[in-house]
Amino acid sequence: MAIVTGARSMVGTPLALALVSALVASCTSDQATAPVVDGSLMTSSHRPAPALHDSGACEPAQAGFSCSTLTVPLDHADPTGPGLDLHVAVQDEPSAPRPVLLFLTGGPGQPGVSYAAKTARMMAPVLTRYRVVMIDQRGTGGTALNCPGLQQQMAETDLIPPTQAAVEECSSILGDTRGDYSTAQTVQDLDWLRRALGVRTLAIDGISYGTYVAENYAMTFPHHVDHLVLDSVVPHVITPAGSMQLASFRAVRRVLPMVCKEQRCTTDPVADLAWLVRHRGDGPELLDLLAITSIIRPDLSFLPAMLHQARVGNDRELEGWLQGIASDVVPTDQFSQGLHAAALCADQNEPWGGPDTPLATREATLDRLNSQLTPAQTYPFDTHTATSNGFVQVCRWWGPIKPPPEPRQRDLPPVPTLFLVGDHDLCTPLEWAQHEVDRAPGGQLLLVKGAGHSIQPRGDEFPGTMETVFSFLRHGG
Repeated sequence: MAIVTGARSMVGTPLALALVSALVASCTSDQATAPVVDGSLMTSSHRPAPALHDSGACEPAQAGFSCSTLTVPLDHADPTGPGLDLHVAVQDEPSAPRPVLLFLTGGPGQPGVSYAAKTARMMAPVLTRYRVVMIDQRGTGGTALNCPGLQQQMAETDLIPPTQAAVEECSSILGDTRGDYSTAQTVQDLDWLRRALGVRTLAIDGISYGTYVAENYAMTFPHHVDHLVLDSVVPHVITPAGSMQLASFRAVRRVLPMVCKEQRCTTDPVADLAWLVRHRGDGPELLDLLAITSIIRPDLSFLPAMLHQARVGNDRELEGWLQGIASDVVPTDQFSQGLHAAALCADQNEPWGGPDTPLATREATLDRLNSQLTPAQTYPFDTHTATSNGFVQVCRWWGPIKPPPEPRQRDLPPVPTLFLVGDHDLCTPLEWAQHEVDRAPGGQLLLVKGAGHSIQPRGDEFPGTMETVFSFLRHGG
């Protein structure tokens, strides 16, 4: 592993590779239709101060936690308008009150409450100092947005291109509430949660999209954060290059040769992949395969041989992986593609501009990019992969909305911040984390050799990793 603070680094020995299951992954209608949120949409003209209510023991699977409801405004700019009931799990206090460790899952689209007990076990060594709190972020879990078409076509993926009809269906289901599921609204929810818990500051640990929420909370409420742990880092500004996955293309060019060298293979996996992209025409699906593999199986040693075999005509293993991903079915309350679309299309800076860009302008921009992007920018993929992956295609047909407010600060505040990144991560690559470290005063980067996406749930397989996290949370470094 390597820890980097500013320009200094300490490099140690590579860590073991392993296979584990992850805790977290990675329209044109303006009809005023309430989203399908399991009856949680409500109206109140007199809203009390933030408070947890309807509290009681969580279900047995989440033993040791109390589950409550936090009612927040659907639109924080209108606190007396409709509200949402969000589900919250708070670890029971065995003794004196402890500071809060708010743990944020990813997606966007994953719930939090159902992971409470698992998170507590994972973070057990610091629970004499902290109590864990989990929340179903708006549009997830108990308030999951239900968009059947997107849910069927995309499951838990980011990059599989959906159909125009599925996107327009979801955009129509949300109607005028499309703009109420941005990260900016979630950030305000988290501060309502902080106030309801009666604490001045939060330590926040986020994975994947959870890092993006944590970053935006810290930039919006810098005085209410005392520690940040950011695992598998999403940049706090998602640029057009980010939505087109240009950083991931570079990461593939870096990671596949590294894996091949580790295995002493004699093929060129990047060239093999480039050939497959050109001859198969399914670059977004192949990129999705690589990203998901780095989530569920950070041991990427099988990839060079699989790609080479597919190039020489034996594509059975490759097709099996692709079909397995495509056939995956995930319940909405476990991962909401409706929330995924609503949040991304509000938050991302797309090639055509912000979320209020007219649909016709989006089409014209993509047409222009298809002739302007160069092979050097997209290799080993192609222009089609950059402009037709799921990140771009969902928002291409998503109904225009008013851009959400920006955080108060442009960069992270000077609070202790630990960045975790696996050098095999093709979902949120090292390039993104390095960008964020440069904008985090005093931030530290922990590079975990052989790890993929979502490191902490696999921490036991990478000696020293979780010990570094625990020491950081206890001592701030």
